[in-house]
Amino acid sequence: MGLKFNIVTTLKPDENNPALYKTQEEYVADTALSKVKEVFERCNENPELPKADIVIGADTVVVKDEKVLEKPRDKQHAYEMLSQLSGSSHYVLTGVHIMYKTNEGVKLKSFVERTEVAFSTIDTDTMHAYVESGEPFDKAGGYGIQGDASLFVESIQGDYWNVVGLPKNHLFRELLSLGV
Repeated sequence: MGLKFNIVTTLKPDENNPALYKTQEEYVADTALSKVKEVFERCNENPELPKADIVIGADTVVVKDEKVLEKPRDKQHAYEMLSQLSGSSHYVLTGVHIMYKTNEGVKLKSFVERTEVAFSTIDTDTMHAYVESGEPFDKAGGYGIQGDASLFVESIQGDYWNVVGLPKNHLFRELLSLGV
């Protein structure tokens, strides 16, 4: 839509513990908030980075049986995650914060998007081959719907892009409401 932007990766490590939050939605929202604050501050203090009038921060998690599945630590952990997801449904949450400057100061718009995902049953050989491909290791829940794991997806209810990691439709509507 003609928006020009720069990608600035957060330097803030994911240190939040999902067990300390009442809901998974609160957890993912708080994790995204810490990212957006860190990037907004750094962009406005570091002359080597672009000045930021708007910063968008997001964090995505997979939730199965009310347990947060983040990025797998190793091959065994990735295999365990995929085994949990195989032949069943789970949901993906993305917390998004838009931090922006106005004449009155810095403001924040926030939302959490939820998408339901159903996986078909994944046989052991396929699961091992997927883990060996290396694709699971930087993805919440140990899979990327935009990659080879798309073959496991039986159905989704909600925003496909939310499962990828950024709910574009909802974000676009929020940006429009800000006059962007």
